[in-house]
Amino acid sequence: MTCTRHSIAPDAHFLPQCAAQILSFLNPASGPADLSAASLLLPNLKLAPALNEALRDAAGGPLLLPRIGTLSSLVEPWLAQHPVMPDARRQLILHSLLRRQNWLDEGMLWDVVAELTQLFDTLTEYSVKLPANEAELLDKLERGFALKDSLPLNFEARLVNTLWRAEAEGELSRAAARLLAAADWVASLTGPLVVMLEAPPSAPLQALIEQAAARVPVLVLEPTRAVADGALAELLARAWPAKHDAPPLRARMEGFSADQLKAARERLRLVEAESLEDLGAAVAQQVIDWLIAGKENIALIACDRLAARRARALLEREGVLVQDETGWKLVTTRVAAVVDAWLEVIASDAWHRALIDLLRAPLLFADLDPLARGQGADAVERLIRESSIASGLDRLRAEAVERKLNDALPLLDRLIEARAALRPNSAGTLADWLRRLHKSLDLLGALPHFNDDQAGLHWLEWLETRAAELTDPADGEEARERSFRFAAWRTWFNRQMDAELYRDESIASPVIMTHLAATRLRPFDAAIVIGADAEHLAPPAAPGWLTHAGVRRELGLPALELDRAQLREDLAGLLLASDAVVIAWQSLRRDEALMPAAEVAVLEAALRLAVGSGIVDKAAPRASPASVDVELTAPAAPSAPPARVPTRVSASSLQTLINCPYRYFARYVLRLAELDELTEGMEKKDFGELLHRILREFHEEYRTLAGYSDEALLSALEAHTEAAFAGVVARNFQDHAWRLRWRGRLADYIAWQRERENAGWRWQGGEVEASREHEIGPGRSLTLQGRIDRVDTDAAGQQALLDYKSRAIKPLRDQVQDPDDVQLAFYALLTGQRVSEAAYVALDGDELAAAPLTEPEERAGSLQDLIDASFNAMLDGASMPAQGTAGACQYCEMRGLCRNEWVG
Repeated sequence: MTCTRHSIAPDAHFLPQCAAQILSFLNPASGPADLSAASLLLPNLKLAPALNEALRDAAGGPLLLPRIGTLSSLVEPWLAQHPVMPDARRQLILHSLLRRQNWLDEGMLWDVVAELTQLFDTLTEYSVKLPANEAELLDKLERGFALKDSLPLNFEARLVNTLWRAEAEGELSRAAARLLAAADWVASLTGPLVVMLEAPPSAPLQALIEQAAARVPVLVLEPTRAVADGALAELLARAWPAKHDAPPLRARMEGFSADQLKAARERLRLVEAESLEDLGAAVAQQVIDWLIAGKENIALIACDRLAARRARALLEREGVLVQDETGWKLVTTRVAAVVDAWLEVIASDAWHRALIDLLRAPLLFADLDPLARGQGADAVERLIRESSIASGLDRLRAEAVERKLNDALPLLDRLIEARAALRPNSAGTLADWLRRLHKSLDLLGALPHFNDDQAGLHWLEWLETRAAELTDPADGEEARERSFRFAAWRTWFNRQMDAELYRDESIASPVIMTHLAATRLRPFDAAIVIGADAEHLAPPAAPGWLTHAGVRRELGLPALELDRAQLREDLAGLLLASDAVVIAWQSLRRDEALMPAAEVAVLEAALRLAVGSGIVDKAAPRASPASVDVELTAPAAPSAPPARVPTRVSASSLQTLINCPYRYFARYVLRLAELDELTEGMEKKDFGELLHRILREFHEEYRTLAGYSDEALLSALEAHTEAAFAGVVARNFQDHAWRLRWRGRLADYIAWQRERENAGWRWQGGEVEASREHEIGPGRSLTLQGRIDRVDTDAAGQQALLDYKSRAIKPLRDQVQDPDDVQLAFYALLTGQRVSEAAYVALDGDELAAAPLTEPEERAGSLQDLIDASFNAMLDGASMPAQGTAGACQYCEMRGLCRNEWVG
């Protein structure tokens, strides 16, 4: 038999020329074309529709097509004859062998296993046999690295040799089975074979072609850039010559005419952007321009996935969907995010942030009413913040039972039940863990949501397939050796999620996103390479064992330079097969320059030699023109419906109203006030609340200090301090610093309290809850409410109201002089009794002292008038404008709602 080869230019006419050669080879006689006896081997099934159309056009009438497929699809029927060990199970066995040897740290094992698997597959693909013993392998490694008597290489040789031999004794890997199946397929051929190459054939493929040519006629169609013509092909031939002994670039560019340059630049643009956002916007704008111009087949080559995602988001914002051929890592989908959130809750024993993230996830509790589910999640979040329980699912449930939180309990019970199904404290095989995970997600009501989600269906199929691959009834006692604790299993699981790809096949669009190798031989109306910098436009990395050129040479593997050459040919093929191409990259990242890829840099230099300057365009995304019809928006100034005007007021809410009416509206009328954040460490506010408790308990025991020595009082105050801080320090030892800070003020406090008593004041009560009704007009009233830190009385029955502050005295003296500060005046109004003194007490800083309010009763009267006027105005429909001072706005949580800084 014969093997006929044809070299065809890899441009837009490649497939029509292939069709003509195929018809000539398979059907030399005229008449109806019957190609059904032949087999057509394609490098990529995405070429099949266009090739079929080209065959019909070339035949000029009806025809019977040959059997068409890639090598994988054509040999698939023969794979069943060769039992194959799934890659997941293969890696598990290698992992077990490594773990049994105790050669490496546990945390490194999966990385080493992945690299060894890739190494073994590469050796199998190229039919490379390792030396018979590790001494010979060590000799090859030492020659490759030009070393002698290397202990590290000795270890590596022993490791590789041991595992290679161990694997060779087991079932076939998929790579080995494919080689055997391919040989069986070739042996079954009875008709002609057409092989369309996308690159120079690898040694295994060349051997397959030669085996087929010994049985049947074979036609090989080979893309060859050297036979391409046109200005762009000439430019690429000069910039990227095929021969290694080509003259310097300057010499190669001599004689490149102005007309050729013009024609080449009409099809090629180089664009650099200073930021990721500029790059994404430039790509999106270019695609939109092409669509407006009528181009229907546009390729986005996603070298930089982050920039590509940004461009895709901008296109979808404009209503342009993108068909993604490359897929996204499954770990980036919301399904995987829910699973990861659940595992993080288990790993952290329901750490509060992880738990809140899980309860906010949309794909849980499908059996619950959405409103009930939302109320339950809110109840759990409120419980966490009010109880200050940073972690502990069982502690949270016990607290919910004690508080009778019926909204929170169903969700907490479901979480505990799902945790029991996962059994995080019991070791298991990888398959056991996957089945437990499935059961726990079912109990959480996630599976119905997963079944309604394309990515969810993919994840469930992956889970079922992987569990089946990892289950082998013949394991017996070996299964115990392959059991994992939760943390180790999660490490494996996270690696699997990161490696698995998900493709959304529901989108059909003229704009496709793909990778450079997938564009081979495919014609496009336009294409844009996204991220053509040296980091992203680079050949795929080889496993660490095979990155050294000397080692590859000693083992008989092809050099890595072939990968670099193939990348250049792929880029050239894309340029030749597309009507228009933009090569774009980000030139600056974190104030550091990013260089274009080597091929792009050479192409840029070639154009610069021909033109002189102006080769690379700067990305300048179009700004949306300002509309003359848009009027400036006035600052927010809503009015409150009478039914929504609050009927209760506290010192803090009144202070909010005075600082900014709109903030009060958002917090208390719309009820958008944020819950307090739970902090794992003590903050100034928590410190202050603890001091309030300590002093209240101390004064309940010692209502007066007379008759007690300073030593006894100091000891008692110290005991109350230790009791209050015990639980805090047990949860977080760093909070011991706050305890030391307060202990340094104990003697000062006792001295200050003696001065108070010498002045005639006696402690009356601490943390006193107070409320009273206050009429603001006919038929209108408010409830004033608050908690006063401390109330003192004197012999005449006069009251002094004190508010403890864990602050220094100077800022408190400034605060009490501020006419807009209402706290002390409000407390005076709240008591409804004669108040002769109201003061802030500074418990921190250099001096423990009081900052009194001047004429507290007069200030209380003025505040009463303000309350009456303000709330009557609200009830009468007065506007509540956003007019806070700069200080009030700086930390306001409503600033994004009022947008005062944008329109004010």
